[in-house]
Amino acid sequence: MAEPVTTETLVTAPVEGAPPIPGAVAELIRARAGEQLAPLVHGLFRPSLVLEPVSGEPPAPTAAGPDATVAAGADGAAEAEGTGDADGAVVGRLGGLPALPTGTDWPAFAGRPMQLLAQLDCAALAAAFRSAGPDAGGWPLPADGLLLFFHDEWLSDFSGRGCRVLHVPAGAPPRPAPAADRSTPAVPAVPVRADWAVSAPSYQDRELERLFPDDFLVALDLAQDLAEGLPRPAVRLLGWCDTDTGRPEGHRPLLQIESGVLAADWGECVNVSFWISDQDLAAGRFDEVRHGFAIA
Repeated sequence: MAEPVTTETLVTAPVEGAPPIPGAVAELIRARAGEQLAPLVHGLFRPSLVLEPVSGEPPAPTAAGPDATVAAGADGAAEAEGTGDADGAVVGRLGGLPALPTGTDWPAFAGRPMQLLAQLDCAALAAAFRSAGPDAGGWPLPADGLLLFFHDEWLSDFSGRGCRVLHVPAGAPPRPAPAADRSTPAVPAVPVRADWAVSAPSYQDRELERLFPDDFLVALDLAQDLAEGLPRPAVRLLGWCDTDTGRPEGHRPLLQIESGVLAADWGECVNVSFWISDQDLAAGRFDEVRHGFAIA
C-alpha cells in the first residue's frame, strides 16, 4: 500500500487548470495510464478542504431533552468562536446550534426541525483554501458570511430532499430549535480547522471510467492506487466523493461527514453528504442542494 502523501510533496500541476498533486501520485498515474492519458487523469483532480477537530476526540453524547439540546449547542457555539489551539485556527464547527439571523426560519422537513450538522465561516475557509498558493485555484464558495448545513436526522427521504444549506450573514446569536418541537437533539459542537487537500475520483465516478473505454480494469486499478496514495478524511468540503453513497446526477459533493467524527446516533448510517450542481456552485445558489447518506 502506498504511503499517504502530504502537501509537502506537492508538485506544480503539469495540466492547465488542474490542482497540484503529489509527485508519488503523478508517478502512479503515469504507470497505470501511460504518458498520453496521464494528463487527462490529472485534469480530473479537484481541490478540497479537509476539516479536522481542533480538540481531539469528539465529545460524549449529550443527554436527550430540550434543556440538554440547548446547552450542548450554546456551549459549542461559544467555543467555536475562539482562534483554535496549536492545531490551527478555527474555521467553524460541526454540530451545535445555528447562528440564524432574525427573520430566517429554522429549516424543517416533513414537519420536523432539521438538525444542524455544520456551521462554517466562509472567510476563514477561503483563507485556508488560498494558503496552498495560486495553483490551488479560485475559491468557489462565498467569501463572507456563514454556511449552515442542516439535514433530516431521520434519514427518511431517499430522493435527496432531506437537507438545507443556508448562506447567512455572520454575527447572529445561536438559536435553539422552535419551542413547539425540541425533539431534534443538537449534535454536540466540535470546532474544526481546515487544510487544503487534493481530491481524486473513484471508480464509481464515471469521469474516470470514460477515459478507459477499452479496458475498465485500468480505471479500476488506477482508482485503487489513488485511494491508497491519498488520505481519506472524515470530513471533506468540496472535492470528490470518498464513500460508496449514491451520486446524484449532475451534482458534486459539497460537504461529506463520517459518523465517527460526531457524537450522533445515525444507526447504520456511516456517512452523510451534501451535493450541489456545477451550475449552482458557480452561481452561489444553495436552495437545490441534495442529501446523501451511506449505510454500513
